[in-house]
Amino acid sequence: MGVRYTSEGNDQGVVYPSGPNLAATFNPRRAIDLGRALGYDTAVGGYQFITGPGVNLYRMPYGGRAFEYLSGEDPFLGASLAPGVINGIQSRGVWANAKHYAANDQESNRFNLDQKMPERVLREMSLPAFESSSKNGNVAMMMCAFQKVNGDFACESEHLIAQILKKEWGFKGFVQSDYNAVVHGFEAARAGTDLDMMGYQMNSSVLKPHLDAGDLSAATIDDKVRRILKQIYLYKFDSKTPLTTHNMNSSTSNKVALNAAREGIVLLKNQDNLLPLDKQKVKKIAVVGTLAKYSPPTGFGSANVMASHYVSELSGLQQIAPNAKVDFIEGLSLDPSTSAWTTTDATGNEVQGMKVEYFSNTNWSGDAAVTRTEKHVDLDWANDKNLPFESNTSTSDPYTSKGSTAGELNGDTSSTSIRYTGKVTPTQSGEQVFKVRADGAVRLWVNGKKIIDNGDGKPLPGNSIPPTIPEFAKINLEAGQSYDVKLEYSRRAGYLSTMGGLVGVQLSSASLNAPQDLSGYDAVVVAVGNSNEYEGEGFDHSFDLPEFQNELIQNIAKVNPNTVVTMYGGTGLKMSDWIEQVPVALHAFYPGQNGGQALAEILFGKVNPSGKLPISIERNIEDNPAYASFPKFDNQNTLTDMDYKDDLMLGYRGYEKKGIKPLYPFGYGLSYTTFGYSNIKVTPGVAVGNTPIKVSFDLTNTGKVGGSEVAQLYVGQQNPKVERPIKELKGYKKVFLKPGESKRVTIELNDRSLAYFDVKTDQWVVDADTFNLSLGGSSQDIRLNAKLVNSFRQELSTTTSNPLPRSALNSVLVEKPPVKTGGVFKQTVE
Repeated sequence: MGVRYTSEGNDQGVVYPSGPNLAATFNPRRAIDLGRALGYDTAVGGYQFITGPGVNLYRMPYGGRAFEYLSGEDPFLGASLAPGVINGIQSRGVWANAKHYAANDQESNRFNLDQKMPERVLREMSLPAFESSSKNGNVAMMMCAFQKVNGDFACESEHLIAQILKKEWGFKGFVQSDYNAVVHGFEAARAGTDLDMMGYQMNSSVLKPHLDAGDLSAATIDDKVRRILKQIYLYKFDSKTPLTTHNMNSSTSNKVALNAAREGIVLLKNQDNLLPLDKQKVKKIAVVGTLAKYSPPTGFGSANVMASHYVSELSGLQQIAPNAKVDFIEGLSLDPSTSAWTTTDATGNEVQGMKVEYFSNTNWSGDAAVTRTEKHVDLDWANDKNLPFESNTSTSDPYTSKGSTAGELNGDTSSTSIRYTGKVTPTQSGEQVFKVRADGAVRLWVNGKKIIDNGDGKPLPGNSIPPTIPEFAKINLEAGQSYDVKLEYSRRAGYLSTMGGLVGVQLSSASLNAPQDLSGYDAVVVAVGNSNEYEGEGFDHSFDLPEFQNELIQNIAKVNPNTVVTMYGGTGLKMSDWIEQVPVALHAFYPGQNGGQALAEILFGKVNPSGKLPISIERNIEDNPAYASFPKFDNQNTLTDMDYKDDLMLGYRGYEKKGIKPLYPFGYGLSYTTFGYSNIKVTPGVAVGNTPIKVSFDLTNTGKVGGSEVAQLYVGQQNPKVERPIKELKGYKKVFLKPGESKRVTIELNDRSLAYFDVKTDQWVVDADTFNLSLGGSSQDIRLNAKLVNSFRQELSTTTSNPLPRSALNSVLVEKPPVKTGGVFKQTVE
């Protein structure tokens, strides 16, 4: 997540931690800082708006864009963080854009999908973060989504836009469509969409006939123009010259990214207190997994930003423990730039690399146009990477310059097929993984056996930004024996070279069997999970770890009992296969360009982890309350109707209703210290209208190191007249305490904290009843309980009621306007 620059040079903006990382901080201060940094990066880049934040809810671990969203599985969490990001961005004099309005939780077939949900689910689950973005963030723009909601495309829904957003919430900004999300221009204009990106449907040729016929009023068009112009004048875009100072990687923005990563990484398991690692005792560390070697991973798509400066997990460990021997284990890591192959040259001598035959057709027919030896299978047509390794050719235009691959193919690479032949000699006996990533059809044979075949290799159907998703397979091989390898690749049009995509072909191989010498290390750090290769916009992904990483973890744990697993990804992933076999596991989500430093600091105890899961992690995918709504994972599914069979029982609410224990519950996260809760008091004990309800308690650090606790307050109605969850998050506070320190902490509730949406009156209703207040360190770690009585039924307006209590609202306000010095914003961060 960050600002993607297109200015001269190769410098890019700061890559910040993902939406789930921010959600895991449970800290509105981090939301403000992140927003201010994003706004700063946007402004100094000469831009006037940023298309974020994403505030949709998490329902299933399949969701391709879950890594963008800051709400986790809880509407209150999203409502409490979104306005902080927005206010921070807009304090820099640029627009924020809350997205995707509304209910975007599946990417596969997103242009045809209809999200069908009851009105209560829409109001109570999907919309609070957007409502808070409008009411508490005064967001300049709201982006409507691709898919349908209850029968209407989101950008053509009068109920969503004209009725709820503009009329009920009093939204003052304008509604922009997602790019090419408007299907019917007249319907979108009538529903309240103000700006059609890219303008193909809501244009004069479409709308003027409806104006002439009286189907569309001039007042409707005027309102759209007025809304857009109001924001232009409010932010002085009519007179303010965009900044031209490109300080794209400021030290302050880097600090913001680092702080968010430190607080947004969740420690899931720490058996026998293996962490923090002791610098005096830990002298040898092995690091496994390509995800630890390079820039910390992120997802694919419009939110993908490539870091020009970063700290990998490997380099972070090397920096924090300079006296330790930190080894990267290449043989267990799938990396096309280091995977070793051999072939024979024209004289019959064995040399490193593959024999490569380039054909000027798509079916490997006739004589090869180019034949040569290349050290690795790591071809990228966008930059002509993987020139023959003995060549030093350097070109400014790789598509036409003589000496480049494309140049040798007469500049035409669109109709190209390539055959690679060589040998692989494993250093470990056992199962070997082969992985191919390509923008086209691929077939891989090992020892004469075809193990990979992706068919025609065409991009996923109906996807405007097709990802390049790898194929992988495993085969049993013997150490020291050479095996024939043949890869055939035929290029297909339509893939992306940007946003984390690839136009080209890559082949890598690694052992799944851990060598015995790993037992000599004091710790083995294994990086697993997803990345832009397996997760992102336009497609969904499996719940399983890719590349047989579950087996790799198990095999390493058998050799070394001090195995530490770092899991990357924007969702939960299957851990139940291996979690009992390792002592330590962390969920890093996508921690940004300084994520490697943050991880190393946590592993060695320089930072005490304080992240809490904003999602539940299932033992098995079938346990997820929304599982019945989703077909078996399939990126080419033709599902057109998504029924919300989980209804209001999203995430932890559904687990509690069904009596199922997830592997790790919502709100969970370990620390290197412990906390005690005591002396709860509710004031007033009987709710009185809109009088704030204050829940106070003592919080004590009962451990030996300083640390932060996220105290979470859940509310449940004892005798509801309509179906309601057993309890729901309605407040939280993050508190730092020194060892032995106690603080009196207060969390505030308001009338909306007790309410449900009444579909008969279209209002929020608080029944006369007793409410259970549950306080603790996670949804399943409840330490204190209290009760609150509401004596009279209350009806709350959708216009004047607020999803945030006053204290929560105050925590996301940005009081001071930005300070300029010589045309450049002066940055501050807490």
